[in-house]
Amino acid sequence: MTLKNDDDLRDACDAAVRSAKANGAFRDWGGSIRRFIEWYRSADEPKRATEAFQRKLWDENPVSSAGQGNVSLEPALTNVDFRTWLAHELTQPFPESSPERRNRIVKLFDETLDRVSRHSERKPRLKLFRVMAVAFPRDFTTISYNGYVTELHRKMFDGRRVRPLRRHFEIMDRLEKVVGPTGDSLDAQIERMILPWLLYEQVVLADAESTGTTKGTGEVELSPLPAARRRPGLSSIRGGFQTVLAALDFVEERVTRQELIDHLRTLLPGNKDNSLSNTLSVLRAELGVIRSEGDQYVLTERGETVLESGDASDLSDWLLTKILGVDAAVATLRDQGPLSRMELTGAVRACNPRWKTDYVPGAIVTWLRSFGVIEDEADGRMRLSQSGRDWAARIYWTPERLPPTDGDSGAGREDTADTPVKIRMPDVEVIVAHVSAAGQFEPRIVRDLHAGLWGHARRHFAILAGLSGTGKTLLAKVYAESLWNGVEKKAGRLCIVTVQPGWHDPGALLGYVNPLQPEAYVRTPFLEFLLQAGQEPAVPYVALLDEMNLSHPEQYLAPILSAMETGAPIDLHREGEEFDGIPPTIAYPSNLAIIGTVNMDETTHGISDKVLDRAFTQDFWQVDVPGFRGWKTTKLATERVNRVRALLVALYDALSPARLHFGWRTIDSVLGFLEKSSGAADDSTFDDAIDSVVYAKILPKLRGDDSPRFRKALEGCFRVLTEHGLERCASRVGELKEDLESSGTARFWR
Repeated sequence: MTLKNDDDLRDACDAAVRSAKANGAFRDWGGSIRRFIEWYRSADEPKRATEAFQRKLWDENPVSSAGQGNVSLEPALTNVDFRTWLAHELTQPFPESSPERRNRIVKLFDETLDRVSRHSERKPRLKLFRVMAVAFPRDFTTISYNGYVTELHRKMFDGRRVRPLRRHFEIMDRLEKVVGPTGDSLDAQIERMILPWLLYEQVVLADAESTGTTKGTGEVELSPLPAARRRPGLSSIRGGFQTVLAALDFVEERVTRQELIDHLRTLLPGNKDNSLSNTLSVLRAELGVIRSEGDQYVLTERGETVLESGDASDLSDWLLTKILGVDAAVATLRDQGPLSRMELTGAVRACNPRWKTDYVPGAIVTWLRSFGVIEDEADGRMRLSQSGRDWAARIYWTPERLPPTDGDSGAGREDTADTPVKIRMPDVEVIVAHVSAAGQFEPRIVRDLHAGLWGHARRHFAILAGLSGTGKTLLAKVYAESLWNGVEKKAGRLCIVTVQPGWHDPGALLGYVNPLQPEAYVRTPFLEFLLQAGQEPAVPYVALLDEMNLSHPEQYLAPILSAMETGAPIDLHREGEEFDGIPPTIAYPSNLAIIGTVNMDETTHGISDKVLDRAFTQDFWQVDVPGFRGWKTTKLATERVNRVRALLVALYDALSPARLHFGWRTIDSVLGFLEKSSGAADDSTFDDAIDSVVYAKILPKLRGDDSPRFRKALEGCFRVLTEHGLERCASRVGELKEDLESSGTARFWR
């Protein structure tokens, strides 16, 4: 389902409303909002200026949970001038026309935020949003957190960047267009306010791995990952959160990796290249605020939200649920604080037996200070700030620790199969339909590939072997795309690796410590792909190893095959906890599928049993020449199409017993050549064109030593060429027959 389509959006709205009406929690929520809006509307300007009214308006507003937006407004609410000004502005009539009305709302929002910030260190964006939603229910959704409304807006529109308030306006306008206007009924307006939240809950959260689950009243309850599946801590970077904001501002318009590294060098003068690479890794893998898209970096939704708000609290859901040790630090200060830095660092270090020093735990504490979560007391001990107390209020679980380890290189990283995640993908018939529409692939082939890939909990490996030009690479690509059918943000979930001759070790795939620059790690696209796959365990990731047997797969795939079989982590280096932004080991992603394509000729290697034992193998040697789709779409005249088809069918039948036949690519090339070369030419010119293209595209594969099959193939080929009047081709095959008689071998290239 895509909410960009009006019909799909209408269907999603109908389903969401039906579900909500059957849920008592939603009815109660709507009733609370109605009573609150009626209370607000019944008050005149003097009453709205009272401290009691303002406290209730800001702090008891049921439009949504304030979540991490529990910013204290005490100084502003006790200020008479502020209360009087806001009461007056909210009582003034607003234009009914949308452009003027929305501009006035945006101006009031910005000015209110500016006036509040004069009395508070933090800007209460979420609380102010709730106030504006009560004052202008026709214009706002009930999604108070900007990150969530950004995700829904992307689902409904083209992903362009607009201001946060404008996202609410555009969502409400789109719903009015598709579902219809609400009129003046307050109940209808409230139902429309809630509808975007229902869409977020039932569509957005269903399409993407979430850090939480909804409670049904505009609130998200965090869902922490088990300790074994979390990223082990945070790495320090100079400048902390301010460096993050400066980097996000630069990435906003898309940049290459080198451009980002160069920018980080200006932010962090004196840092070595490996430190700059580590900073980039922190932004991507540890904070989740940027992601790779092809050869460029772009902001994630979380990154956009953090950049717009400038508030580290927008990272809290990610850090508390996915980074080992962060929730432990916050919960420890909540339950035992204030604490000295040594005491707090020790509590964090207890989360992971692999942390033999205070380096990583200390980095977590440093980050929390930079985020404004921790502050110092007069005696130097640490306590939670107001923002930190907001973070702590979201932790309802007891932070987990990793179990004691045996000290080996993989200690502390449990097999993710012990805590399996269900991988989301379409129904197999949806996959079959998508793949079949893209090429000459029988439904049976697609079903077999799907079952062969995903029949094991972790070992998702297939090899497509056979004749060149039969669509093996195309099948792998369109199959991968079918797994995300209807799901946005596909970029980065398919990695195509063109295997090169001479790959004798895993470094070609997994990277290596640079021997010329010992402080740098040479990264590869496949390594970045593995790291990204580990961040989305519920989403299928597909790696295509094209022509995988140009080198020995058992050599360059050795650690991948081992991890795939045993569930043990993949060793990358032995340079310490983190080196140039790369951890020493990574868990094998159980959501990773590897598809290799194999051609068998004198330029390739055989596939060893070690590889075959782990793979599901499909053979592609048979081609249905009469069933080729191109016969119906070619621009050639019908009589010429029939002639070419008869010729190629006969040649295929003659050559296939000796496995010298051809695939779809060759047929397509023949037709393309004839279309370009013949045009409206006479039949004699067309005859010459057929002779030329068969000579160029089919005969060069003819080679072999004396055997009954090879003799029969040459005889049959010669007969077909003669019968169809291809004199040049027949003459060349005649020479090959003579070579076979005289020397016992024949090669087109001699």
